[in-house]
Amino acid sequence: MGFYDWDKIKPEELTRLSRSRIARSENVMLAEVEVRRGTSTPWHSHENEELVIVLKGAWRFYLPSGELTLEANQMLSIPAGVEHSSEVLEDTLALNICTPTKVARRNDEQQTFEHDPDQSLWAV
Repeated sequence: MGFYDWDKIKPEELTRLSRSRIARSENVMLAEVEVRRGTSTPWHSHENEELVIVLKGAWRFYLPSGELTLEANQMLSIPAGVEHSSEVLEDTLALNICTPTKVARRNDEQQTFEHDPDQSLWAV
């Protein structure tokens, strides 16, 4: 069992336009993501399901089935292995949930998102 305090988790800069705070247990990763308007992601897929919940702002996703714009209080579930890309239409705050952990795959390269366990408080 784990306890996390967002105020004690140092935001990690992903790009000059985005940053996140990550809490990870053995089987689930939760990231609070702040992305600025104009941020985009290239086409990629994940080895696991990904949930994106927009808390404020607007984030457009491009999927094999077409495009979808998420606004506040809307969620997108992206199945494992589904190629997708995105662009941020407004400054956005979102939650990203992955299980068991998040691994991005682009051009056959894997990128695992890490976090610092010292940034969390663990309870038994």
